[in-house]
Amino acid sequence: MARNVALGRWGKRIAVWAFAVVVATAASLGADETNGGASSTESETKAQNGGSVFHFDSSTRWPEWESTSETALRFRVDSVVKFSRNEDEERSFRTSSVFFDDFAFDFIGDNGEIIIYSFSEKKFALIDPIRRLRTEVDAEEIDRFLENVKPLLEKRNDAFCAFMLEPTFEVSRKEDELLFQSKWIDYRATTRAFDDPEIAVAYFDFANALCKLNVFMNPGAVTPLARLAVNRRFQEEARFPEKLVVDVYPKGKMFFNRSFQASNEYKLARRLSEKDRNRVMRAIHFAAQFQEVSFRTYYQKSNER
Repeated sequence: MARNVALGRWGKRIAVWAFAVVVATAASLGADETNGGASSTESETKAQNGGSVFHFDSSTRWPEWESTSETALRFRVDSVVKFSRNEDEERSFRTSSVFFDDFAFDFIGDNGEIIIYSFSEKKFALIDPIRRLRTEVDAEEIDRFLENVKPLLEKRNDAFCAFMLEPTFEVSRKEDELLFQSKWIDYRATTRAFDDPEIAVAYFDFANALCKLNVFMNPGAVTPLARLAVNRRFQEEARFPEKLVVDVYPKGKMFFNRSFQASNEYKLARRLSEKDRNRVMRAIHFAAQFQEVSFRTYYQKSNER
């Protein structure tokens, strides 16, 4: 399946963490050409053979909510996302990412898909509460997929695609604002300093991993490299992006030629709430109880909805 802008189920994930990858090239890649992430036979084989050694299930050593150890790292990032394409009506939604010791739990709404990420294992669990299904993807598999896609992208005679493979920006600063400019993509960020370096490390670890996952799960997307470059600058300066606006120009920056804009406002909460606890416990229960399927099966069933 090819699409110019992924604004559906998976498009929401992209808009949250990886604005730049939502726009495919003018001749966007089809699922068959890129293998679409979803057609990975490796994921199929893992599920059939019981998967790898690590599992998100009833045997997983989840941290205790009541634990107050000095190593506990718990905070939440809420975001409000707004996006529009050309003259289309603006749309918006809210997300929450709960960081809970060695895990990050990402939620869209009360009944939407849940993504759990293990920092130590570098692995995702994807949970569909409606269909009661779950699957797993490890970061190494995603990295291999992205490397395999690069040669296909390099063969395309498309300037926007070439930029996405080697993104470079002119970066300027005005107090707490950072501006990343290019012919193809502009980012405008309002930032503030992190008050805890450990929170900064966890935040960017998850943000970068989820950025790659979004491309893996969206055959029409290009690469995550542009957003990763922006994140790298934030991380080097230990800056939290409180507001991030992106303008994308697949045909180059020309007057009245913007095709996609997204803005995201982030809020970082240092204390978790009772609602956070309930959502985390619910996600852990789902991970332990739901049927595990291959990534291909999970992906296909999700796109049938």
